[in-house]
Amino acid sequence: MAITKNHQTQAEDSPNSTFVPPTNLPQPQTGKKIIPWLTGIFFLTIIGTGSVYLISQIQTHKSTPIENITIAPITRITASGRLQPEGEVIKLSVAYAQDSRVNQLLVKEGDRVKAGQTIAILQGIDKKQMELAEAEQNLAVETAKLAKIKSGDAKLAEIAAQEANIARIKAQLTTETLEKQAAINRATAELENATKSYNRYQTLHLEGAVSTAALDDKREAWVSAAANLEAAKARLATTVSTLQKQIQTETAMLSKLKEVRPVDIRIAEEQVKKATLQINRIKAELDDFYVRSPVAGQILKINTRVGEQVNTSQGIVELGRTQQMYAIAEVYETDIGKIQVGQRASIISEHGGFAGTLHGTVDHIGLQIKKQDILDADPAADRDARVVEVKVKLDAEDTPKVAGLTNLQVRITVDIDQ
Repeated sequence: MAITKNHQTQAEDSPNSTFVPPTNLPQPQTGKKIIPWLTGIFFLTIIGTGSVYLISQIQTHKSTPIENITIAPITRITASGRLQPEGEVIKLSVAYAQDSRVNQLLVKEGDRVKAGQTIAILQGIDKKQMELAEAEQNLAVETAKLAKIKSGDAKLAEIAAQEANIARIKAQLTTETLEKQAAINRATAELENATKSYNRYQTLHLEGAVSTAALDDKREAWVSAAANLEAAKARLATTVSTLQKQIQTETAMLSKLKEVRPVDIRIAEEQVKKATLQINRIKAELDDFYVRSPVAGQILKINTRVGEQVNTSQGIVELGRTQQMYAIAEVYETDIGKIQVGQRASIISEHGGFAGTLHGTVDHIGLQIKKQDILDADPAADRDARVVEVKVKLDAEDTPKVAGLTNLQVRITVDIDQ
């Protein structure tokens, strides 16, 4: 209370002095009420200003005419690709690669070969050639046998023996006939003598000059001589009959030996066929030892050297028909509908493999969609893009420029506005 009084007194005594309010007087609470009002007024001002600006901009756009935008038509399609010989690269191998080794290699990389030309020879060919020689010799033997049978000379030795046997029997017949005939002649003479003697004794007996006993002796001698003659004749007849039958039998056997039987010919012919089939089989096996080029082309790479086992996955050599080169473009499936056979295309090297630009014509459009094989140089390119292979046949004057650049990565541009 004392302090207050002092201030009042001082004020009264000095009317021109500045009034200083006491610091301990209670202050009015007006500041807290003024701030919310000021904030609201601030935001209302901003909203109003923005509305006015927006309305002015809308009116400005309404007054400005919209220009027509024309999109240029697509006239070209570009795709990544690679160079490839006509018909793709051929990896030349053999049927049993895992069991085969190269004995001779007759070409080198870069050589041009003709269709059917021998490129390599496999090991084991010498043994197979010996088998062929034996088979050919066997065929010659069987063919000679067949010729003999057809000519009837297959049993010459047996025929000769049989003819000799017949000749021996005939000679025997002649000899024994002569002997038997001589015996008959002697018996006939003896009978004649006995007959004369017996007749004379009969006359003498009638005259009483000889006894009956002497006559009987002569009669017995005559009967014996007659019997001997008949026996000699019988022996001759038997001998002739027997030997002639033997001659007939042996002659019949000789005829059979000389006969050419159809069954013998058929057997011989089958043997010839069998020998021929054996030769054909060995020749087919022998042909497998020669590795030949199926087409005319160029040796791009040698994968198996002399003495090595044939590469089961890559073959002996890689062959390409580089006399006509193609560019294989991997066109996105979204663009393939714009590609047509006959459209012109230009090809450049992706990484400077050749200078300048090559030209060609779309020759074939693939029928399958697959994932992209060739990685695009653009790092932002889609690595899982689905593409269709399009073959571009290079012009004749451009093929020699890249004949030695198979699988070179290129960029192909197809003109689709033609």
